[in-house]
Amino acid sequence: MTALYEYFAKMAGILPAPSNIETTEFEDGFSNRVYLIHWDQVPQLVLRVPNIDCTAFYINRSDEINTLKFAASAGLSPRVVWHDEFGAVACDFVNQPSLDWAVVHQDKDIIRIAQALTKAHCLPISEHEYLVFDVIEHYLKMIKHHGVNDSSVCAEYEYLHAIFEQLDRPAALLPPVLCHNDLNPKNFLMDNKKLWLIDWEYSGTGDALFDLAVIAKSHNLDDRQVALLVDSYQPGLPMEEALEVITDYVEAYGLREMAWLLLKHLLTPEDTISLEYYYEFKTTPSLNPFLGIKQLKL
Repeated sequence: MTALYEYFAKMAGILPAPSNIETTEFEDGFSNRVYLIHWDQVPQLVLRVPNIDCTAFYINRSDEINTLKFAASAGLSPRVVWHDEFGAVACDFVNQPSLDWAVVHQDKDIIRIAQALTKAHCLPISEHEYLVFDVIEHYLKMIKHHGVNDSSVCAEYEYLHAIFEQLDRPAALLPPVLCHNDLNPKNFLMDNKKLWLIDWEYSGTGDALFDLAVIAKSHNLDDRQVALLVDSYQPGLPMEEALEVITDYVEAYGLREMAWLLLKHLLTPEDTISLEYYYEFKTTPSLNPFLGIKQLKL
């Protein structure tokens, strides 16, 4: 709590007296610490306190904050009310709920998501480039470096690296745009009236179809809904080619998630849940697209 009050001191110009503040920590803050700040018995702000190695995880805090401000100005994200140079940021609290990992979308919601994505991809280009295959390669190098003395980690590295070597890098069908790169259900605040995109931590300039692939996979879309997402995002985009690219990116997304979890465990060994999630992801057919194809015996 002492560290949190240090942030309150930095935010003194926008907060009441600390004695009037109440905080609740969000359980969904997996990479960082996230707090709901109340006063006058009303939830007011959400404070994100960074708790992750930016270099290891391919994060650019300066570009992230700029992107978040642009997204807020475009009505895609809550308003930024305070931030520091290290990636701590406070935004207005909004009352929309985040989506569930088991979300099932109606067609009208897929169209709304595609429209929001079209708007997001018109935000100013970031200097921070995010190409998922380069990111995966970076994560694997970090895993190899930090896990060199752990035989079980070395075995997992070999498993992930073997998959990476077999992935197809799709050709670009669209020009580079500002992408969110982590549009899983928990980064959507959405009800029947409003849709917000939050947690732009991994934003950067890249391929729009990777964003669509993350949505297709993590939002549990069926084949017809993926086609609807593509057509609603950009009518006239060659459907067969776009679906092939999305399929390739779905595989890359699965590998990125596994590599991220394993790297998170290596850099924060006290965080045992990352390793648990890694093995759960690896052994779950609905999550790991490589089961039964490239599975290694460890």
